[in-house]
Amino acid sequence: MKLLHFQRFEVLEGFLFALGVALLPIYVFKSGGVQPSHMVLALFALIALCRWGLPSEVWVFCLAGVSFYSFFLEGFYVTTGAKATSLMASVFFFYNLFLASAVYSFSRRYGLSAFTPGVFVACAIAIVAVSVGGISLQEAGQGRATGAFNNPNQLGYFSVCMLSLTYLLYSQGHLKYLVAVGMFSVAVFLSVASLSKAAMIANFVVVFLALKPVRKKRAFKSKLLTIGIPVFWLSVVFLGIIFIATSYLQGSLDDYLFVKRLQGMSQEADSSLASRGYFAFLEGTTIQFFLGLGTEGVADIVGHEVHSTLASVLNNYGVIGFILFSGVLVTWALKLWRAVGFIPMACLTGPAMLYGITHNGTRFTAFWILFATSMAVADRVIKERKPRQRFRVSPLVTE
Repeated sequence: MKLLHFQRFEVLEGFLFALGVALLPIYVFKSGGVQPSHMVLALFALIALCRWGLPSEVWVFCLAGVSFYSFFLEGFYVTTGAKATSLMASVFFFYNLFLASAVYSFSRRYGLSAFTPGVFVACAIAIVAVSVGGISLQEAGQGRATGAFNNPNQLGYFSVCMLSLTYLLYSQGHLKYLVAVGMFSVAVFLSVASLSKAAMIANFVVVFLALKPVRKKRAFKSKLLTIGIPVFWLSVVFLGIIFIATSYLQGSLDDYLFVKRLQGMSQEADSSLASRGYFAFLEGTTIQFFLGLGTEGVADIVGHEVHSTLASVLNNYGVIGFILFSGVLVTWALKLWRAVGFIPMACLTGPAMLYGITHNGTRFTAFWILFATSMAVADRVIKERKPRQRFRVSPLVTE
């Protein structure tokens, strides 16, 4: 009876998790407000956390530290005259802390099977929404595509997260290679449709690594296949790069909007780090450099939020907040590298972090789902590896 009770909870959690992920590309309300996916995922997180609690992981303590620190700092500035809406930044941190913890606990226990349909449906919804809205790759009349999001940058960030989530599912055997290639293509297309420079560059840089066939356990018994598949992948990548470079040099790509967008980066005033708000902290005091300017303090100096994942935390919450938040990301990268190696780590962390150079990704729910699911997979891989190492018998030494 007790087992049946737990199985029902598992099915309910899995359904809510998949539904919340499937709804990620649908924005009904204004940016900064609660969207349908947030509501569903909040219910999922509530159930999961009531069952399992917060996991005792280094990244959880670091992210909780950022959340509490941001709350106290923003609260202090509110008491000195800042708008109460500044506290919303802390609300986002707390929400993503609880969501990431719930996703991590669920995925570590039950794997990614329940999560897979949600990613597939989200990908389908995004491409349908962009297609229905209309898009032209060569004519500027349609403007930048948004899909069902509120702005094109949200679509671009979704595309880079989708690329990494697809790779995660493929590498763990939840997607066939050809299905994964199709979803990689959709992710790249969404970034091109959004005309987000950061999204396009991030996807273009990483997609060639993601296309490398993953060697499954005991899949290649033939040395010919073991060597041949990587050679084939490298050949395809090399020929693809040569083809793209040749087409560009010959001017065959000049009429495409995404090419013009990338070509114009050096002439655009909003592409520099200064225009993105990186150096707002230079306008503050030494104490504010260490403690942070707060959300409203940054807005007063720059005129908008800092468009960077790491620089936004540094400017808003100073060195203290930056160290705590960096602890989350460093733990993520190191654990993935230890569990799955450099190329998979680059495919999982690279797109979102490259995008985060010029956009603030701390609030985007898809990023925290990517973070939590990949951390759960890394933990499972490391845990499964330990028994094999523990019971490995050393060869006998004969004299």
